[in-house]
Amino acid sequence: MNTRTPSGVAMAGEKSFSDASTVPRAKMRSLIEVTFQRLRADIVEGRLAAGSRLGVEDLKSRYEVSGGTMREALSLLVAENLVQTQAQRGFHVTPMSLGDMRDLAATRIALESEALRQSVLNGDAEWEARIVSSFHRLSLIEEPTMRDPARWFNEWEPVNRGFHEALISACSSVWIRRFLSILYVHMERYRRLTAMHNPPTRNVHEEHLALRDSALARDAERCAALMAEHIESSISVVREFGLLR
Repeated sequence: MNTRTPSGVAMAGEKSFSDASTVPRAKMRSLIEVTFQRLRADIVEGRLAAGSRLGVEDLKSRYEVSGGTMREALSLLVAENLVQTQAQRGFHVTPMSLGDMRDLAATRIALESEALRQSVLNGDAEWEARIVSSFHRLSLIEEPTMRDPARWFNEWEPVNRGFHEALISACSSVWIRRFLSILYVHMERYRRLTAMHNPPTRNVHEEHLALRDSALARDAERCAALMAEHIESSISVVREFGLLR
């Protein structure tokens, strides 16, 4: 039996009002977050095709969640611009286009160049160690990925991201790093597309090696220029193979 002290504080065995209300909410937020992450991965990795309609009824069955949870998760994706919505037309996956890719690339180049300059200026021995270790991990996976991107891309992608994050990890601007994190997710959709069509003349590993060496040599301007070329190379692949309009 639950009892209370004269002051009204719950004794052992009594569930307080705050416990009863916050625990279900915490579980609900966790379920929304899990659904959001699953949807996000399916969009970025192409299982939900660019431009495709996202019907709540179909999705809630597919992901085994309620309609309310699905709408909350979709709203989070709208905030990230991975999903778009229009009145009376529902949700759909944000389309991909050459124009969008160019816009993303130009924005990323502007921000990442500044992040590299700050990192070269501020970086210490720990920063250098992060670059060396992340490049080593990337080297181990890069060769098989170049031979068979369809098989190895999912293993390569997070390691590639880790190397790029290490390069800018001494950037003092929290906002630049945050915006780059968002851009990186959007660019992954395009990286998956271009990775399957990289011409034999392009050596992504050599591009990463040059980035590593210029960063460790503290040559900020060369590092920024190499990064711009590295990002723009993907656009050249898309144009060459006519992958997007």
